[in-house]
Amino acid sequence: MLFHLSGLYCTLYFLAMLLMIIYKSTKGNLMEAEVPLAASLALTAGSGLLSIHFLLWQTLVLWADWVLSATLLVLHSLEAALQVVAIAAFIR
Repeated sequence: MLFHLSGLYCTLYFLAMLLMIIYKSTKGNLMEAEVPLAASLALTAGSGLLSIHFLLWQTLVLWADWVLSATLLVLHSLEAALQVVAIAAFIR
């Protein structure tokens, strides 16, 4: 019974998240607020440091660890660059 309810909940949760993503994508950052974007940039930097840890400073780094962590680090770098560009555009 619990498995059935959990499956039903997961389906409803997925649909609710999908609808909220669609709603949020039409809203965007219309206020052009720098503070939330700067907070996101700080969190991205922290997550990047964790990616570097998993990439370089583990006791045993497997090939799969290296590929996954390097990919994640590249994505974080692109995200951070876009955040800096957006903040610079908002400040103008």
